[in-house]
Amino acid sequence: MKRMALLAGMFLLCAVVTVSLPGCADADKNAIPERAGFVPSPQFSPPYPPLPHYFNDNHNLQILCRAPEGAVNRALARPLEQNGHEDLFVLQMGWSPDCEGFNVHEIQINAPVKWEDGVGSTTLIEYIDSDMGLIAGREIWGWPKKMADIIWTETATGWTVECYKQKDQGGIPLMKVEYTISDTTPAVEWPAMMPVYLVKRIPNASPSVPPLTQLVCVGCSNPGEGLPGPAETATVTNTKGFATVQFFDGPHDPLTFFGPVEVLDAKMSITEGAMSRGLGLGEVVYQWEE
Repeated sequence: MKRMALLAGMFLLCAVVTVSLPGCADADKNAIPERAGFVPSPQFSPPYPPLPHYFNDNHNLQILCRAPEGAVNRALARPLEQNGHEDLFVLQMGWSPDCEGFNVHEIQINAPVKWEDGVGSTTLIEYIDSDMGLIAGREIWGWPKKMADIIWTETATGWTVECYKQKDQGGIPLMKVEYTISDTTPAVEWPAMMPVYLVKRIPNASPSVPPLTQLVCVGCSNPGEGLPGPAETATVTNTKGFATVQFFDGPHDPLTFFGPVEVLDAKMSITEGAMSRGLGLGEVVYQWEE
């Protein structure tokens, strides 16, 4: 009788408690809420929204530059190789006042690359002023992002873009770009920059587990997919012009080795309205342990 009473008591206990105890698995499995399909860390306050990420009213300024000989190769992550020997890079500046509710500014130094039989580009370094964009970009795709303060200023003849380190490094300057709109610029051939290859490093959290590195391609399977594009209802204004580019060095940001020794061309597009495609997943085309 005592044994029967003990079993009955355990059954009642399993029926009313909501914590997981030995022997209570069947009783409390329905009390645990089903895990959502998108749960980045922290689970209760996601640092970025689920993909795809849509951009609205996007500003895109691109400047084609030539770096000193060997500079691009010095900054390139393996296994990517330089596509060509002209040491070209594209300084790309983006500003979206509304990316999933975030006001995002970013600056990328992009270089044309090749991997096996494919050509495209990679980002050598990127500065961004949104923690959402920083975390999502590095965790999902492997964009080499760092935080900075970025200021866009419209002028009478174009735009000025300035980039500074944050308060933890005293707000030291990193870049200053001046873009002047002109309809007299010469025609310049730009290198192929699509798709985008990114080397994503996943550091080890344990000394017994080696770091994992992935080569991620955005736009490889279906060119144009996975990358933002303007909607048919959007209004796009394209301009060309001249630009000046200044890089500065910080204690943790050696940038002047990129030069540039020459600014070859500059162009800008402003999209008023939404993008028809959002920034979505790419594909891992190669991975290895360090």
